Amino acid sequence: MATSLDTQDSPGVSAYVTYFLAAVIGLLVFYYYKKMTQGDEWIRLGVKCPRLSPFFFFGEDFRKSMSSLLDQYGDTFGTRSRFGVSLFTTNFDLLRHIFIKDFNNFVDRGSDIVSHSPFAESLFFAKGSNWRRHRQIISPTFTSGKLKLIAKIIEKSAENLTSHLERFAKNGETVPIKETTGRFTCEVIAKTGFGLDVSFIDEKESEFVDHAKKFLYNAHGLGRFIVQLLFFIHPTAFKLCNKVFRNTQLFDPVSLRSNEYFRTVLNTTVAQRRETRRQGERKRHVDFLDLLLAANEAVKSGHLETATEEEDTAVSWKSKKALKELTDEEILGHSMLIIFAGQETTATALQMCLYSLACHQDIQDTVYQEIMSKVKSVPPSPDELTSLTYTECVLNETLRMYPPVPIVTRKAKETKTYNGVTIPKGAIVQVPFFYILMDPKVWPEPDKFRPERFFPEEVEKRDPMAFVCFGHGPRICLGMRLAYLELKEALVYIVRKLKVVLNDQTEPKRDVAKVEFTPQGLLTPAKPIRLAFELRENATNN
Repeated sequence: MATSLDTQDSPGVSAYVTYFLAAVIGLLVFYYYKKMTQGDEWIRLGVKCPRLSPFFFFGEDFRKSMSSLLDQYGDTFGTRSRFGVSLFTTNFDLLRHIFIKDFNNFVDRGSDIVSHSPFAESLFFAKGSNWRRHRQIISPTFTSGKLKLIAKIIEKSAENLTSHLERFAKNGETVPIKETTGRFTCEVIAKTGFGLDVSFIDEKESEFVDHAKKFLYNAHGLGRFIVQLLFFIHPTAFKLCNKVFRNTQLFDPVSLRSNEYFRTVLNTTVAQRRETRRQGERKRHVDFLDLLLAANEAVKSGHLETATEEEDTAVSWKSKKALKELTDEEILGHSMLIIFAGQETTATALQMCLYSLACHQDIQDTVYQEIMSKVKSVPPSPDELTSLTYTECVLNETLRMYPPVPIVTRKAKETKTYNGVTIPKGAIVQVPFFYILMDPKVWPEPDKFRPERFFPEEVEKRDPMAFVCFGHGPRICLGMRLAYLELKEALVYIVRKLKVVLNDQTEPKRDVAKVEFTPQGLLTPAKPIRLAFELRENATNN
């Protein structure tokens, strides 16, 4: 039984758990079928409501199925799902109300996480006034001024990454690019987030990297089917199972082993930092944990620095009440969020950017020329990085074609009507980023990689809602500036010394150049991408 349920992080699930689940799920399947096929309130509200199969959300290719529905029913339609009523929309006017104009009615994300990990206490999952409190305390640690303090740490990791790739180039070997970019972003997070003295890029084995990659647990076989079915059919029943079988891995989306590893590492680091701060010692380099602890102390003293609205759009909606400092569990949760979100999404973006440059040598040549003409110092100065406008266009086009996160959700606090569309209280609004970013009505020939789409004159022609990779409004991704800083630093160091190419040994090969992706979840190639690198003739002089 343990093999069929495949519980990676704990002993086999006992037979009585399986029998209990089988009985509960049998009853809930019938309940779910009736719920999904009964009359829908969307019809009463005058919103298009396709009649979906009760198991539509278990489809093999959710993105393809959702795109087909949007093509058929237009930019807005309602459904029933495990969430209750859901509204799918790509309508820009509606999105403006949801993300910005009536943000107070859509503060909360529609997605919950049922976990005993501190990760569930992080900013991403925080709601209402609690979200405002978290955001207000954390946002000053991500201002442009604070990022300059940690830029030198990123530069060293970018240099390490380039040296690593140079060795592959000299040996004529292809590079497993996601594994490599993942080690780079993990090293950056470990250093800039927690001041750890690590070097992951050349290491074949690393506990930190391994646990960062496995942080979200992924069951297989019968175990995965049972968990997904129960989660989609009845979240309340899933929460009960999570509570009753607390130490059973199948009912917690966070790996028990990885959670315990990071809890131990972070608790030790936080204790050391507090002692260092108590003794008045100064660290050589500032990191995010230092900044977070300093912000928390500032809350206690009533002297919290406030980010400007230009640096964080959430300040317009900041809490007007006296702030309560973050608990130790919340600090751990935010730290875990930095590890997971900062490692995975940025690694994916860098992977797909390098792949795109390999496919489009003319674009890579333009990036190289811009870097060589504008970056004169080693390491590059903040002003030099800012001046790399074409390189940023390349990054934006990469994110448009390959968004690491395909969909975002918001939950309606009250029933409101916008432009004739009524969104009832409790409805989950689901915004399929992946569809908006590939919509030919917005992006002509969307399958073609064209950085010029992001030239200023082209951006002015488009609705701001058209580019939604980081979200919009007060809940826009707080780590956006850090992501761009990492990506630009990496490209500067790599491109001025190396040329990335496809050949007969790469995956995909130069004559194919097409990557297929898994149908669900975060953006993941069906086959790992392997790229080749060649030394530039003047690399020794750069």
